Amino acid sequence: MTTALNRIASRTCGVGYVATLMALLPFTGARAQITSFTGDGWINGVPVMGVFTTDGLGQVQLRGNVHTLAFQGSDPRVAGLDLVIMDMTYNADGTANGQGSAYLEVGTWDAGMTKFTPSGGVWVMNFSGRMQANGSVELHAAGYGVGGTIEGYRIAVTVSRGPVPDPSTNPFDPTVPFHRTGTIRPPPVNTTEVVETFDTPFTGIRTGRGQVSTGGGRLNVVGSFPNRTTTLFESYCWGLDFTPIWTVPKGMTREWRVNVVSLDENATHLIVANLAVGDPSAGAYAFQQSRNFAYLWKWVQGPNVLAVLAGDRTPVQNTDVVLALALTRVDPNVVITARVLDKADPNTVLYQRTVVDTPNVDPTLTADQFQALTGWRLENVAPETAGPPLTQFEVALGLAQYTDGAQPPPKAVFDNLEMRTSEIPPVGIERAVRLSWPASATINYSVEAAPTVQGPWLPVQDLAIPAIQQMTVPVTGPAQFFRLR
Repeated sequence: MTTALNRIASRTCGVGYVATLMALLPFTGARAQITSFTGDGWINGVPVMGVFTTDGLGQVQLRGNVHTLAFQGSDPRVAGLDLVIMDMTYNADGTANGQGSAYLEVGTWDAGMTKFTPSGGVWVMNFSGRMQANGSVELHAAGYGVGGTIEGYRIAVTVSRGPVPDPSTNPFDPTVPFHRTGTIRPPPVNTTEVVETFDTPFTGIRTGRGQVSTGGGRLNVVGSFPNRTTTLFESYCWGLDFTPIWTVPKGMTREWRVNVVSLDENATHLIVANLAVGDPSAGAYAFQQSRNFAYLWKWVQGPNVLAVLAGDRTPVQNTDVVLALALTRVDPNVVITARVLDKADPNTVLYQRTVVDTPNVDPTLTADQFQALTGWRLENVAPETAGPPLTQFEVALGLAQYTDGAQPPPKAVFDNLEMRTSEIPPVGIERAVRLSWPASATINYSVEAAPTVQGPWLPVQDLAIPAIQQMTVPVTGPAQFFRLR
């Protein structure tokens, strides 16, 4: 992702402004605890065997088998009455492949395992596995909790059972227990916290050239550039240290958002709004956006390199918008997503770009390409150097101007800086036609499908249910790929 730090009005030296948000912050909150559990269960009641059919190849199939199990466990949240709905396909060697759904109602059993008392909450799971010819079973299940104390929690289970005495006549022998091991994870992290409202006097650090102040619940940044600006540090004015230091934990996304109330609009000025995050001792990521272009850059402190990761020429309004810069840590990489949102309707995305920062030397724009994009010749635009992505951040807001030194001072006004934290949603595929992923309060995902990983990617209609987004996709070809966007 890239944003325009500066913009030039013509081939001669013009003026460019960049409104800047810089985040350089460590994660101080503890990660939610993952609980392991074990347990045993027995089939109780009389199973509903379902319907046996034979396909055109002579393969026997069992459809609609229903049975219940009484489960006890080391964690009371996984003890209860389990309703299992299963389909099975038998193979010539006597083995069978099975899959289906399970609904574990949480509760307690009496000493004789005959009386069940529900305590609230149901685990909704999908499973698949295999039964051997001797009746032994191993399957894997995953799902989420609904209601009670398990609302939104996630569960993953491995279930196994040893051989049964007479698998040919009683494959569901109630005397042979099912053993379970698994984990319970808390609900996905989806938080939004206000970092700064700018209602109190500015006490942070001003860096660069100009003035930073608060007033009327706004952050006001006024640049002062009496000379020609040819490097990054000659052209910016930022306010730093609105928040403590944070990190982006593994498997998490942190997104910083700030309202751009106004940014100077002048025919002789090139306006750019800027949101950046980084560590002053190591470097920073920044998203900068003007009326006609946007780009993402990475600054590395040691070699003092400004690596432009990506850029686009695109008309986007630069007042009454929300700048959003998200970092997702997928070790060893960091995925950087920059967006411009409509302030009146933040669900409306005016611009979006994503890049991946790896420990290797990633592709970047050359100084000539950057000048063609922005009209600005910066001396320290250079290829990226190899090294681990940044993971520690604090926030800065400000602007930048590309000028010959004779232009009026630029001004940017910001409001309401916030940070959103969420987990990366894993995508589950059941029978290759059902997709599911945890709902996120931070990002709205849409699903796209393609016949190959190269595309073309086209949207498919989705359907939301509590804590999980899920859909059924018709099978229209021999193979299809899916992704969240």
